[in-house]
Amino acid sequence: MEPRRARPVGAAVTDAAPYDASTVPGWDDYFLGIATAVAARAKCTRRRVGAVLTIEHRIIATGYNGAAPGEDDCLQGACPRGQLGYDEVPELGDYDRPGTIGFCIAIHAEVNALLFATRDTKGATAYITDPPCPGCRKALAAAGVLRVVWPDGEHDRVGLTAWGP
Repeated sequence: MEPRRARPVGAAVTDAAPYDASTVPGWDDYFLGIATAVAARAKCTRRRVGAVLTIEHRIIATGYNGAAPGEDDCLQGACPRGQLGYDEVPELGDYDRPGTIGFCIAIHAEVNALLFATRDTKGATAYITDPPCPGCRKALAAAGVLRVVWPDGEHDRVGLTAWGP
């Protein structure tokens, strides 16, 4: 069932504030806001992550974390990790090894965005609600993404695969 809307689709917005150029967000804030909205669709009980891929300020893909299409997800109890608290499995603890206590069934938001991109991602910018994990950093670099932005930081292409301290 779809959530109820505050007003009917297509209804005029009558209480819109007058246009003020100083309130228009910059591109990074704009796309991070969209990534936050995308994260609302995530199917994880521990973390909701959203990603937006853009080229020349146009969205070419969005993605959120969750199980593969057609599979039971974390919200349905299918993820071992999703049933554990942070005191049992730390935030970014081991999640990619089946059979371990912290195994996670989700495909990360960044990878879902790459999989469903409507065009080549070479030269793209990725906007993500959380810093990318090492696996996603490698996937983004391999896909030709040149910049990754999250609320508290960013990587350029070199930073995506710079593993030093």
